[in-house]
Amino acid sequence: ASFGLATALGAALGPGMAIILDRIEFEFYIPLVGEHYFNGMTGPGYFMALNWFIFTITILLTFSEPTRSGLDELKQREDVMESPSSKRNALLENNSTSYEGTACDANILDDAVVCLKSTDTLPTTSQNDSEDDCSVSSDTEDDKLTNSGATSKISASCNPSYHCCSCMSHITKPVVICMTLIFAQRFALESIVGSTSIITKNRYGWRIKNVGTLHLVNGLIVIPVSLLSGYLSTFYEDRFMALCFLVIALGGMTILFDPTDLVNQENYSYNSDDLLSTNSVEYIIGSLISFSGIEACESFVASLISKVIPSALAQGTFNAGLLETLVGTGGRATGDVFITLMGLRSIRGLLNLLIIPGAVLIGTSVLLVLANYEILAV
Repeated sequence: ASFGLATALGAALGPGMAIILDRIEFEFYIPLVGEHYFNGMTGPGYFMALNWFIFTITILLTFSEPTRSGLDELKQREDVMESPSSKRNALLENNSTSYEGTACDANILDDAVVCLKSTDTLPTTSQNDSEDDCSVSSDTEDDKLTNSGATSKISASCNPSYHCCSCMSHITKPVVICMTLIFAQRFALESIVGSTSIITKNRYGWRIKNVGTLHLVNGLIVIPVSLLSGYLSTFYEDRFMALCFLVIALGGMTILFDPTDLVNQENYSYNSDDLLSTNSVEYIIGSLISFSGIEACESFVASLISKVIPSALAQGTFNAGLLETLVGTGGRATGDVFITLMGLRSIRGLLNLLIIPGAVLIGTSVLLVLANYEILAV
């Protein structure tokens, strides 16, 4: 919820500041460079350059690597998963005996059982290979349970010196699913938000201030939605909430779809005389629902990936956070390229050219979550 709330604040403040900067215009002189203009076009660039400079200095002076909470519990679950089936029951029984009476151990054991169920649906090696892996990861079961510093396969993989290739080798199926969801969401969201200015200008005759106001309202709407999703997360699992918000986002994109453009594109703007066409009010409603649904879903996917991530990807530089950032940025970049290509094909039908592929991706994401619902159980 905090992640979604921070994202919403940034999404709201950006367009709002652009509206303010559009009202400011002056000239200034920089030695050795010459005269420069500060206006609605150049102002956001200067403003963000100043912000990033302050941000960089602050990070250099104050940032320190935080402690990864829950890493020990994650390693305990992986120890159980790495053990052959003949020893799993003994490990769980010993864990329940040695940890009996503590407040958090029941959750640890429950998560371990869920992980064991999840691994049953994944491709596994032969029993002999599993026994060999277990012998490498730990000398004895007692050492694994009592000596946290024992040499194991998992702790070796958590060495901070591992590089990106070893990082990729630790990616599991649940992580791949979460990465796919992030890419699809970012692609769909960029197709909606990135094309707002050109679509609304050609269809409804909007100006920059109208577009900025829509983005401002989008960001403000996400704030209460994020608070609500944070409250609901205390009652429902992340996979269920992610699925619900994906369906909500898909419903919003359905509102944006204009069926009349499939049969008639003779008008320069849109088919305003047809009741089935997407007018400006429907565009605003569909944009608000889609934006809120995708942003809220992203917070649950981020929470989900933090729980299914292997311990080898929970620390170091080439970790899940870096992979998530790369996948999200790749989704946005791909969305921008897709907007350009579809704009070259047809400005008049750009809305459907972007909404239909985006809706297909979100619908595929819904099916992906349903098909792998048990694997995402955390």
